[in-house]
Amino acid sequence: MNIIRVIMPIFLSIVEMVLDTLSGKVDYQQFQQQLANKLNEVGCEIMKLVLQELDEEIKQDKSKRPGWQVCRTGDPKEIVTCFGVISYERTYYRHKTTRQYAYLVDEQAGYTPHMRVGQEVKAKLVSCAADMAYRKSARAVGDACGGITLSGQTVLQAVRQFGRPVKSVQERKKVKTLYIEADEDHVANQHGRAMEARLVYVHEGWHDQNGHREIVNPLYQSSVDEDAYEFWERIWDEVNARYDLDSVEKIYLMGDGAAWIQCGLNVFPEAEFILDRFHLMKYIRRAVGGLHEQGKALRGALRFGNREKAEKVIEELVNLASTKGRKQAILEAWGYIENNWEGITGLYRQRDVWCSAEGHVSHVLSARLSSRPMGWSLDGARHMAYVRVCQANGQSVAAEYIRQQQTKELPVLTVAEERLETERKKLRVAREVLDNIPVLKGPKSFLYEALRGLSLAFACS
Repeated sequence: MNIIRVIMPIFLSIVEMVLDTLSGKVDYQQFQQQLANKLNEVGCEIMKLVLQELDEEIKQDKSKRPGWQVCRTGDPKEIVTCFGVISYERTYYRHKTTRQYAYLVDEQAGYTPHMRVGQEVKAKLVSCAADMAYRKSARAVGDACGGITLSGQTVLQAVRQFGRPVKSVQERKKVKTLYIEADEDHVANQHGRAMEARLVYVHEGWHDQNGHREIVNPLYQSSVDEDAYEFWERIWDEVNARYDLDSVEKIYLMGDGAAWIQCGLNVFPEAEFILDRFHLMKYIRRAVGGLHEQGKALRGALRFGNREKAEKVIEELVNLASTKGRKQAILEAWGYIENNWEGITGLYRQRDVWCSAEGHVSHVLSARLSSRPMGWSLDGARHMAYVRVCQANGQSVAAEYIRQQQTKELPVLTVAEERLETERKKLRVAREVLDNIPVLKGPKSFLYEALRGLSLAFACS
């Protein structure tokens, strides 16, 4: 282990950079970039050093590799990390009983045989892809990771590894009322008809936040190609895990009346359906056109649940229609109103309950999936919807990605204590050298603070 020998030249070059900055050789922006590059260089060197030291420890200590025999040493591997690309050498082993071959140090680090990009970098790529195009995400993360080059295809593959997010549950809550809102986004398909990306979110009501009405404790779920009933069953499982349903007195299901939304009443039979006001007004306008008096009469009939009066208004509108197409539009609008009559009466009866799913779909799904002219594959749309839902639920996309990819717990890194003690002695000597730098013994100044901070950081590394 040669930590001091490896890091000391880099540390001294950082000190030189500080001095160059203060002597007017570079401006502050250039200094920041150079410092970032040097710190990435330190990170790469340390990671390489740790991996090779672990490899050496496994090779020397047979108790750490029971049954494994050395096949060959010095096999190279490159991996893209958060600090940049690191290259290291490791030992190849063969198990004398199972005849299995493996690089044991790679397994300790969580690197699979053909992995070229580390999970932490992929997690950053997925997180960026939630808001940016794949190629832009690749450039942004590549620049942040030491100026490396990443491809849009790497981002695509990482996104498709992102499964349905899991939000942990502390304990089941008791609430009197639950609200379930649902709507869908229509996403362009690369290979044919548009796909329907469905969004359902459950919450506990609304509260005022700086003059805006915000929902309380929302839980978002999405589905692209799932059967509607299976999707609602999954929603029920999530709700049941979070709430004591026996204590819930009222459940409202709100949406535009689509068949897949109405399917939710089969899973939540005690729920009352409330039609989305946005879609109701859309069909009222379609029925009445520009006839304001008839529009006023139709809205009044719906407000008071007077079906007979509503039918008379529709009949009058049909008689006034001048074309066959206009008559067809009126009848289609009336068909929608009739099919959702109970939801409409519920909308006017529960005046403090209304659906805002249209806006949530726009914010959670449409902003990434359909607001720009792009086409998606079925897999791509499904997994991007998972990413967006994870983000909407207030979870860290990067942390969730790593959790999903870590199929087994990684071992704690250990090296023989006597070897560590040797390095500690070297560190004490290096610290004494740093303490003897004259400027660190002089009066406090900007240079003093900069170098003192660097020396302490180095001493604690």
